[in-house]
Amino acid sequence: MIYSHKIGCFCLLAIAFPLSAFAQPDMGPGFDPRPVVIPKIQKTTPRPVNSMDLLTLRDFHGVQISPDGKYVAFVLGQAVHATNSYRSGLFVVGTQPGSQLVSLGTAGSPHWDDINQWWPEDPQWSPDSQSIYYRMKDAGSWQVWRWKRTGGVPVQITHAGHDVKSFQLSSDGSQLVLIVDTPAAVDIQQLAEHGILYDGSIQEGRRRPIVEEIAAARGGATETLIHDLPQGREHPASEKERATYGSWELRTYGSLEHIPGTTIFSAKEIQEQHIYGAKVAPDGRNVVYQRGLDDVVESPWTAYPLFSKPVGGGAVVALTPGASYIAQYWWRPDSKEIYYADYDASRDDPRPSKLIAVSATSGESRRVMDSPGFLSDYTMDRSGRWLACTHQNTTTPPELALVDLSKGRVRALLNVNPEFRNLQLSSGKRIDVFTPSGDRFWGHLVLPLSYEPGKRYPLIITTYRDGDAFLRGGVGDEYPIQVFAANGFAVLSFDTGRQRNHTSGDFATALLWWQSPQEGMAAAVAKLAERGIVDRSKVGITGLSHGAEMVEYGISHSDLFQAAIESGDGAQDPHFFYMAGKSWHQTLADLGLGGWPEGHSSLNWRRLSPALNAERVQAPLLSNIAESEYLAELQFLVSLQQLAKPVEIFVYPNELHIKNQPKHRYEIYQRNLDWFNFWLREAEDADSAKAGQYERWRELKKLQTAPEARRAQVGRESASVN
Repeated sequence: MIYSHKIGCFCLLAIAFPLSAFAQPDMGPGFDPRPVVIPKIQKTTPRPVNSMDLLTLRDFHGVQISPDGKYVAFVLGQAVHATNSYRSGLFVVGTQPGSQLVSLGTAGSPHWDDINQWWPEDPQWSPDSQSIYYRMKDAGSWQVWRWKRTGGVPVQITHAGHDVKSFQLSSDGSQLVLIVDTPAAVDIQQLAEHGILYDGSIQEGRRRPIVEEIAAARGGATETLIHDLPQGREHPASEKERATYGSWELRTYGSLEHIPGTTIFSAKEIQEQHIYGAKVAPDGRNVVYQRGLDDVVESPWTAYPLFSKPVGGGAVVALTPGASYIAQYWWRPDSKEIYYADYDASRDDPRPSKLIAVSATSGESRRVMDSPGFLSDYTMDRSGRWLACTHQNTTTPPELALVDLSKGRVRALLNVNPEFRNLQLSSGKRIDVFTPSGDRFWGHLVLPLSYEPGKRYPLIITTYRDGDAFLRGGVGDEYPIQVFAANGFAVLSFDTGRQRNHTSGDFATALLWWQSPQEGMAAAVAKLAERGIVDRSKVGITGLSHGAEMVEYGISHSDLFQAAIESGDGAQDPHFFYMAGKSWHQTLADLGLGGWPEGHSSLNWRRLSPALNAERVQAPLLSNIAESEYLAELQFLVSLQQLAKPVEIFVYPNELHIKNQPKHRYEIYQRNLDWFNFWLREAEDADSAKAGQYERWRELKKLQTAPEARRAQVGRESASVN
């Protein structure tokens, strides 16, 4: 999918603002009510990692330290392949060494967001650190439940008429401030009984009936309710209560557009300055917020720095000038400083993950701590001394950790994936390259488990984002990096870098969003080949979202790759223009792709579009694409078929941008490994169940060696059959 400089290209692993699409399909993964269990594992002889190991990792989906700093509550999720479902678990562990883990049971069904990510939500502690509140779905709606810290059966607290979208416990623990959905009253039957005037506002290519699209577009609103905990009753928030709890509303939401009664920023400010994630200080005097800088006058690169200003109005203070993206930030309890996690990997810094504190009034900053590996999901206790967080590195999945800010020390609290101590994994070593134009790119190189110096290996490149975190499956988690390495591949987790801002219609600069990373990958391959590590005649590329754009652009505009896999949604072809609706037309115009694609922008489409350059494609392409996105890909994929190019397409039912069904994920892991083994290592799995797969692929391989005249004939025959 094309992302313009006007909205930014959102990283699915890190950025805090989810893309808007539509809800999780009804036929998505199931929910297993049995709680997640963390087993005790004995140390054994390590074995190579496999796809099932990665699929069944326990992942954190919320972490919160208690106000007194003595306990940490956290939520885990885990895929269950056999039943194509997920389990969850709510746990508490003490912060003192040797503390025993307490399981509070299931945390309920996953909190799926609009693109199928399990969106994290922190449990909330009562002020006395004795109870925990969390949202669960029961009998069809999301409500707030309460657990005792020591265990026992949870109790449903709220009974709102609609879903509780978010909540915040008051500082004295007597009330819950609820943000509740109020769906619009749209008569679906009435809509369905008449023709619908098409105005370009509905984007084609989604699976929902058009009447449901219109109902969703009209949407509903939210209302603020107050739940009185002693009385067990809810009432609409009064103006006074809304004013009192406005800071909690701001703190709860990542975006301000949906917050009723917000007065700190005007609607015009929010829209024009691209303001996100405002958080009011505990003393209510100042607010910190993030802006999306997409104007070349303000910044040559798209960036998301922090700013602060007085709640009652006053001078704005730039807190992080020059920063490209701040992933997490929060107020110190005394309201004097703002802590933030800086993960800017674009700088020449061997330890890019760090914790920094900055004054909200002066903008003066101090480095609190350099992070060992990658620390995230920070949460602070009432004293401001203790931080609970998750820790990971390139070979260690996320585990629970505790930071003592008074000493700047990090201590492991709990390993939630003890099985990994018995697995063989390859560490990642960072490499940096520069393009001829001076652009910087980076990534982590993972060598094969059986690496022999002097031997050249086939290389697989995973695209879009890279960092010091666990090297699992790339953006979207479909490309099992460690499994590739365990099977004889070198793997480069490649970051596509920062995005240039440009003036509207400046296609030459916009094109660098695709062309420059392509040059960066070429530089990386050349560097690794010069070191004698990789065979530059056996290079594969993978990607989802912007990574899929890299795949399609790379194989249609260069001969660098000998095999490719995409997950969708690449969609850089004229076909997308006709499907996207008018909401995308201004975005495309800003890129220099405005108007009828066969008109004045046709030359620009010709330079960018993979479909219009399909005759140049030589790399065999595998596409594992969601049902909700495959239509946007068809111009390119069908072009390859008509040109008798080796391409295979799998469409996954009831999936959105991120595929979340465990059986789908496991199948994709395995097929992706088989695809690269077949095309880059000339190896086939002896499993008889895969005989049909290899029969198809051998026929595809014949297309690579067929004379051009024969290829044209195959294309004509295919057209006549279709």
